[in-house]
Amino acid sequence: MKQQFVETSNFKRFMAGVAAVSARGSQEACILLLTGEPGTGKTCMTDHYGSDVNAIYLEGVPGMSLTFVRDYLSRETNVYGKGKFEQYHGMVEFFRRSQYPIILDEAQHGLPHRAEVLEYLRRIAENAGVMLILVCHSSEKHRFASRGLEHISTRVSDVVELKRASLDDCASYFKTLCEVTLDGEIVEQVFKQSSGRYRLMANAGKTLETIAKKLGKTNLTATDVKGLRLCEDAMTALKREAK
Repeated sequence: MKQQFVETSNFKRFMAGVAAVSARGSQEACILLLTGEPGTGKTCMTDHYGSDVNAIYLEGVPGMSLTFVRDYLSRETNVYGKGKFEQYHGMVEFFRRSQYPIILDEAQHGLPHRAEVLEYLRRIAENAGVMLILVCHSSEKHRFASRGLEHISTRVSDVVELKRASLDDCASYFKTLCEVTLDGEIVEQVFKQSSGRYRLMANAGKTLETIAKKLGKTNLTATDVKGLRLCEDAMTALKREAK
């Protein structure tokens, strides 16, 4: 499979959200909340966008503290200070000059202690006039609107939820990335087996390239893969084998 970003319908959703936050009337409302089920491309999306705009990317971890995030941000920006006050203002100045967005993946890990981690990042983003993108699983998004977190929820300008791939997305994905040409029936087969999850579609692509190599072909038709399971979620496979 080729290493290239494919502009699917999810990309259009995400960029519409970015545009909405960029056009906000209130500088305080600097947050974009990006959510989606596993396999819908959240990490791929933020990696691609982050690379394009030189965003500062942070990955949330369980139990992370405000001290952890300060140190993490200092390492990524090379901004340090003799004390917390000097460090904070150095961060604001860095982002004001660079206009780099801040991306926090697994952002739900910043919610404990009245979301002090998110509040710290939000204040930097607000004062610097940049965007803060918080990324989380769909099942976690309701937590950002919890009682007592109004200082975060009222600063969210837009919520973008990534969806599973459509059949058209699937066709575009394989046309762009797969090293072999696939007929429409194979694309539809992968679409059904993967349920539109990009992670499984990528696995199917590698499987199809392996099959084509063994057959000595550069084009595959439905006959070549008849009866084969091209991709499957690991837990689904375990459940099927346990029956």
